[in-house]
Amino acid sequence: MNTQIIQDLTVEYSPTAIYLDDADSVEYVRRDVSSVYRRVDGFLTLVLDMRTKELNGFRLKGFRNFFLKHLKPRYQLIDDDFIPLVSVIEEAVQVLGTKIISDPKRQDAYRQARKMAFEGMAKIEQPLQAMAA
Repeated sequence: MNTQIIQDLTVEYSPTAIYLDDADSVEYVRRDVSSVYRRVDGFLTLVLDMRTKELNGFRLKGFRNFFLKHLKPRYQLIDDDFIPLVSVIEEAVQVLGTKIISDPKRQDAYRQARKMAFEGMAKIEQPLQAMAA
């Protein structure tokens, strides 16, 4: 059996925000546990630990479109740049504005996701130049 495969399976999980091109979403999951995905709206989905029901991460759907319309104009990206995920959530709150403010459940969900992104200092580490093109 290939030892490289065995080594990859034994690597300790490290929480990282990743861009999933096929799903056009950014996902940040803090712990590698069984999870339930609870959709908040068309942009935000909370990832809950299946056992404890505690927040374990979140997914931001339609990220490329959001990036091109709202983030790219604000950032001058260089090859190794990244965008802090907390900044993405803050921009989403600004864009969605009254839709979030008028719904306490949505407001709380965005607050939780922002807090998690801030605490974990989560950043999108994929090269964003491809998205910027």
